[in-house]
This record gives sequence, C-alpha cells and structure tokens, in this order.
Amino acid sequence: MRKAFKISLDVILIAAIITLSSCIILRFLNVIEIYKVKTGSMEDGIHTGDYILICKQSDYKIGDIVTYEKNGYHVTHRIIKKNGNKVITKGDANNTPDEEISLDDIVGRVIYNGGILNFLIDFKFVIASLFLGLYLLSYYLDTRKKEGEEEK
Repeated sequence: MRKAFKISLDVILIAAIITLSSCIILRFLNVIEIYKVKTGSMEDGIHTGDYILICKQSDYKIGDIVTYEKNGYHVTHRIIKKNGNKVITKGDANNTPDEEISLDDIVGRVIYNGGILNFLIDFKFVIASLFLGLYLLSYYLDTRKKEGEEEK
C-alpha cells in the first residue's frame, strides 16, 4: 500500500513538473501567452475576468477568436471578415465591427479560456503548496523506507 502511494505521488509530481516546464518553455519562446479578459465584449463565450490561453498561428481564418494589439492594449475579438493581409474583428457582444487590422497585429488565436485555466491561475499558490506538501510527504516516506531497510 505504501509503495503504491509513493509511486502515485511520484507520477503526479513528475507530470506536474513536465506540464509546468512545457508551459514555461513555450511562454519563453513566445509560442503561448496568457491574458486576463477585462471587458464583456465577448460575453456568453468568454467572460470578464476569464483567463485566455493564446497561441501564435501562421494563419488565421474567419470565425477564429484572436487577440491583437491596438494602441498599447490587447483586444480579443472574433474575425468576421478577411481580405488578404487584413481582417475585421468584432466582439460577440458588440453591435458594430472593429476597424480593419493587419494580420501582423495579431498576437495569437485563443485556444482555451476560463475553466481549469482560471482555477490554476487564481489558486496557483495553493496548488504550489499542495505539490510541495506531496513532495515532502514522498521524501518522508522514502526516508522511512530506507531507515526500515537499514534496521533489518
């Protein structure tokens, strides 16, 4: 029982380390970005306060939800029209489309929003503490096992 518990803890910790390392590397390479939504222009799909995961793409199509930079701000809206190197976007909750922008202004396409991403970011310190506790428990069980073997 103790050995199965130790193996489970090790697998969870290794999976967490691999996932976090991958995210850090992808973030460092400017492949993914994470932003917090500040307005309700995409309501019903993306809510105010949601975190969005953005991935750089080589091409964007009509219907994609993208984040672009305009006047120092990041705007997340849906592409409704595409004409060569230019696109027009519109917030799902807005009545009028935005001004035409260049594809070069687009930071990336939204690949995930809300849900588990909100939880992971909002409770990052609790989650980090939990993983630290699991690591310490795993270490403790490992040292107890070694002490038991030495006594024999």
